[in-house]
Amino acid sequence: MNYDKILQTILDIGEEMVVAGAEIHRVEDSVERMCAAYGFDRVNVFIIVSNLQVTVETPDGRILTHIRRIVRNDVNFDRMDYLNDLSRYVCANTPEVPVMQEKLQEVMDRKQQPLWLTFVGNIFAASGFTVFFGGTPLDAGAAAFMALLIVCLQMALQDRETNSFVYNISVSFVAVDIGMGEHADIIMMGGIMLLIPGIAMTNAIRDMLIGDTATGLLRLFNALMTAAAIACGFALSIVLLGGTL
Repeated sequence: MNYDKILQTILDIGEEMVVAGAEIHRVEDSVERMCAAYGFDRVNVFIIVSNLQVTVETPDGRILTHIRRIVRNDVNFDRMDYLNDLSRYVCANTPEVPVMQEKLQEVMDRKQQPLWLTFVGNIFAASGFTVFFGGTPLDAGAAAFMALLIVCLQMALQDRETNSFVYNISVSFVAVDIGMGEHADIIMMGGIMLLIPGIAMTNAIRDMLIGDTATGLLRLFNALMTAAAIACGFALSIVLLGGTL
């Protein structure tokens, strides 16, 4: 049995779970259980948001250590749910490596949310929050158009700009009043709600509450840096454009 390939595939599953937004405790527990299912002894797993390390002792007495550098972040709860199911399948059935890889690829190839739904969701979110904050129907319409601009810029930059700080400044810069609404401040408040790192902040607090303090602090710092970048982008639009296109 090729224990190196087994451990490598288990780490593939764990890495994708982290990228999809799973809490670190869940990933560590899943990796430990999958390793134990294949007979690995003395399983040691250490995971933070950018690094995954596993050291095990194989049934034939060898010590294996695999390390992954995680540089992606693509929150996808649908994918995370199926990855979690895959980890349970692996624990229950201990399939061969090709089968594990095939099952993982099936999860990764699942049909993604259609593009039109992304636009509709952002439009309803921006216009809905604008009305919630006291905006008029005209303000909601302006916020809907702003949401279209934000989504289009996100799509244009997501594969071109790897610096998250620059990315968030650029995207938030376009979240300005386009002259259609009556209350520019409320319209901008509705637009900023599309960019607030709420999931990242929630995961950070959750990680700290269950004892993963290092990971929680890293996620919290990343969320605060994202919020700072968004604030800088809005400030630049106000200073340079007066908050209006």
